[in-house]
Amino acid sequence: MKTKLYVLIFVLILFQIFLPLLTGEETIKPYALVTVSVANMRCQPAYSAEMATQCILGSPLRVIGEKKGWYQVLTPDGYDCWVTGNSLTLLSRVAFNSWIKSPKIIYLQDNGFVFSQPDSNASRVSDLVSGCVFQNKENTGNFIAVSFPDGRSGYVFETGCRDFEDWKQNVQLNEENLIKKATDLMGVPYLWGGTSSKMLDCSGMTKLCFFLNGVIIPRNASRQAEVGERIDIKKDFSNLQKGDLLFFGTPATTEKQLHISHVGFYMGDGFVIHEAGRVHLSSLKSENKLYDQSLANRLVLIRRLTTMVGEKGIIPVNRHPFYRLQNEENEY
Repeated sequence: MKTKLYVLIFVLILFQIFLPLLTGEETIKPYALVTVSVANMRCQPAYSAEMATQCILGSPLRVIGEKKGWYQVLTPDGYDCWVTGNSLTLLSRVAFNSWIKSPKIIYLQDNGFVFSQPDSNASRVSDLVSGCVFQNKENTGNFIAVSFPDGRSGYVFETGCRDFEDWKQNVQLNEENLIKKATDLMGVPYLWGGTSSKMLDCSGMTKLCFFLNGVIIPRNASRQAEVGERIDIKKDFSNLQKGDLLFFGTPATTEKQLHISHVGFYMGDGFVIHEAGRVHLSSLKSENKLYDQSLANRLVLIRRLTTMVGEKGIIPVNRHPFYRLQNEENEY
């Protein structure tokens, strides 16, 4: 009797080992996609923990741990954080690659909704923010039938949507487009850790504007200050271009390192657009009525990222490993 039991156990073990190889499917699921419009990512696996960042619907993640329904993940911009399982769908490599290969759309309006029927009076399935990604099923009049990463379905207005592959290949990062995205966010309120068009922090605003122009940059200001071309600070700002990143903080001394605490976009003529309380304009020129003396006194660094796309930390979405097919040699 014991011999038969041991044989059965052995067969079951072999079955578990070799079935994934035969089917091409894995038993572990090391990948995930965000399934809500905006997922809050925390420093520890608890709702009471500090919010580190956010990820938008359709964002790909690498799962590296799990604890009581919370998943430790790596985000495309390099954050190691925790997110509750009800904001994700977990995927094997095979399922993840199926998502990568599937037709998808990206939603580029500031805000919107997914409806249960191709009718704006129908019940809502979800809200939307700029940058959400879905599988594209079919066009229905003024609506597109879409599928969420977790299998839910609905309809979104065709206006404001773009084929994801076409967007990845053809979106143009330049100074004017960066500033256009930033000004579209004017008045959006501040939220520590926020990176969506609902609420933002300062580096969340700059990160989102780059993403909506097809480029992934580091998440926080101190990391953003490490990439791109360093530009000298001149009193008249004559050497700056629109879209340059202006960093604020305290300068380095013999005793202390440079400390970055804030970031914004240069708008030209001494103006900066930044998130502080809300997205708004300030001037670094004392003769202007929007002059912010405190901000001007804390300007410590300027970086130009638009000329360095493809270099370390400035990665086009279409070349980022999180948005490409995965195999054993091409892990995150």
